[in-house]
Amino acid sequence: MKHAAAGDAQDGRADFVTPGTAEFRRTSMALFIASFITFANVHLTQPLLPVLAEEFGVSPAAASLTVTVTIFSIGFALLIYGPISDAVGRRPVMLWTMLLGVLPALLAPLVTTFNQLILIRIAQGLLLAGLPSVAMAYLGEEISPRALGLALGLYISGNSIGGMSGRIVSGTVAEAYSWQAAFVVLGLIGLSGVLLFYFLLPPSHHFVPRPAGLRSGAAAMLEHLGNVTLLKAYGIAFLLMFSFMGVFNYITFRLSGPPYNLSPAALGWLFLAYLAGTVSSTLTGRIVDTAGHRTGAVLGVSIALTGVALMFAPALWIIIIGLVVFCFGFFAAHTTASAWVNSNTDQSRASAAGLYLIFFYAGGSFGSTGLGFFWHSWGWPGVTAGVSAALAAAFLCGIVMHGAKKNGN
Repeated sequence: MKHAAAGDAQDGRADFVTPGTAEFRRTSMALFIASFITFANVHLTQPLLPVLAEEFGVSPAAASLTVTVTIFSIGFALLIYGPISDAVGRRPVMLWTMLLGVLPALLAPLVTTFNQLILIRIAQGLLLAGLPSVAMAYLGEEISPRALGLALGLYISGNSIGGMSGRIVSGTVAEAYSWQAAFVVLGLIGLSGVLLFYFLLPPSHHFVPRPAGLRSGAAAMLEHLGNVTLLKAYGIAFLLMFSFMGVFNYITFRLSGPPYNLSPAALGWLFLAYLAGTVSSTLTGRIVDTAGHRTGAVLGVSIALTGVALMFAPALWIIIIGLVVFCFGFFAAHTTASAWVNSNTDQSRASAAGLYLIFFYAGGSFGSTGLGFFWHSWGWPGVTAGVSAALAAAFLCGIVMHGAKKNGN
């Protein structure tokens, strides 16, 4: 493993992973794959919402629970996996929870009621939470501080490609076969990804065990909640995911109805817009490493707001452009806020990262189903208004960012 340059050695890291090394490539690829399979399974029902609503005879808001309960379960499980990983290590928690998390998808052919489907989605959320709980903490411990923004950007690009691919695959397979087949295909892809992750991810070199238990985990989280600097990032996380889930849940109902009448496969392909997030998360990682967090946050949220404005137009091609712009801004701001947490945390990194994601997924839970009431009352204009208000609040949180210890403002 290559050692740090003189300037990096001042950070006190004797053998951290640096860009250009085999370890950096293996780490980036392993966490990209893990992120891919995790978020492909988390979001697989999104293009299927109109199909599920029709098959089980439920409302759009009820169908959105297949997304909401998974997101909420992830947020709940983050309270558990962070403290556990502080005690037993990051790699074992990521590996075993990913392996177990893809198995419920293989049970989809046995589902006969909507409640059974909800139980499968809850199980997936509880198990798949292991990776997002500790991945950022692993990177924060193992990657050179000067390259942390880049590493986080590459990891989050896996989020975007995984979420995009999961939706495309599920929509395409569901149209050709059935929604149950979509679950099974993504479950099998997930099992293959877990095997690659096992062989690729290097062992931890900087992990220092801490006592496990609810008391120590709660104490660490309370300490982080008292950190006003971190609260700004947590606020951005909540508001971003609130907006994101609202947009992508209800755009499927808007575009599956007249005058667009898009099929499940066509709805799935709309999520190619995620490619913009893959690009922006990587670019923003570099911006954060140089220009600072405030710039990345404000710029990202501003771009997302522009995308929302474009999606208000009736023309399908403008809506698609709006989705692309929205994704670009969302992932830029998400990457910035994630790096912000790591840059302002010296101890209990997994707890700090886990708390960030608790806010993130709590926002997704509220946005996923909560904006359904806006949809029922005012349609797409109501959803747009709710999302715009949330992003405006995120913009204000970005404006007041300051005080990062390592990467500046």
